[in-house]
Amino acid sequence: MNPILNIAMKEVYIQLKTKRFYIIIGLFTLLSLGFVYLIKSVVMGNPETMRFYEELYKGASPFQMIFTSSFSGALSNLLPFLGGLLGFDLINREIERGTIKITLSKPIYRDQFITGKFLGSTFTILVGLGIFYTLTIAFSLLLGIPISGKDLTMLLATFPFSLLYTLVFLALGTLFSIIVKKPSTALIELVLSIFFLQFIYPVIVSIVTMFLMREQIFQNMATNNQAVMPNFEEYYKMVMRLTYIVPSTHYGAIMGSIFGQKVGMSGIQFFGGSLFEERSLLESLSLVWQNIVTLIVMLLLPFAIAYAKFMRMDVK
Repeated sequence: MNPILNIAMKEVYIQLKTKRFYIIIGLFTLLSLGFVYLIKSVVMGNPETMRFYEELYKGASPFQMIFTSSFSGALSNLLPFLGGLLGFDLINREIERGTIKITLSKPIYRDQFITGKFLGSTFTILVGLGIFYTLTIAFSLLLGIPISGKDLTMLLATFPFSLLYTLVFLALGTLFSIIVKKPSTALIELVLSIFFLQFIYPVIVSIVTMFLMREQIFQNMATNNQAVMPNFEEYYKMVMRLTYIVPSTHYGAIMGSIFGQKVGMSGIQFFGGSLFEERSLLESLSLVWQNIVTLIVMLLLPFAIAYAKFMRMDVK
């Protein structure tokens, strides 16, 4: 058997037996069930709520509402931890146990070793995502939320981008597993890094941007000036520019575009009508091709650094 595939299969076998994998699957299950139930009971089951969302989600199916609501934000915050938790001890665990010396003493090159480990973790992520997507469809059908052929097409179209987004953090975790010697230390540093990137930094950007533009925005709001909309749009664009280094910015844009959300929606424009528009899948992807390319670069950059450092590091 090819050495890369052999290492990958061994890694899958190890990871599928770990408690962290089952904890993540449990969180996926709760997330999927929780938001499907939320749409069913709160939105679809409440006439007053439906009237509130009628204009905002005009032309959208309940399934589109699920994946463009806060559900999408929760998913984009959970996937980084899935990738990171599968990558933080990918290399340093082998060094700490001394198994890497035994493995590399066989006719296996270092590039085959790290590639096999990464591919194995990728397959584990595929399994996790597959379970999550399957559960989301199953819970929707069980709770009576209609799913059309268009909904399924859009959902399946998001799968490779959910994988790509998660692999960005797997690559980051792999880099931490090479830079940091102890797996426990690598885990703490990686979780803190993800938490800062996903939560703290965007909040800081929003607060700082609002502070810099406070006079212009609040003065127009106080005087009921029609220029308030352009000011909020300028605020939104500045926040997007400053959060361009955050992977979830691009993942959210791709998910929203695939599900028919108007590109560039600032959260203020909904006062003027629906968040959605009718367009083909290819057209939706063409609108966010820059976000797709950016995610690919975000994946390749940390993996390339990890690869280069591993090829030169002392594994004794």
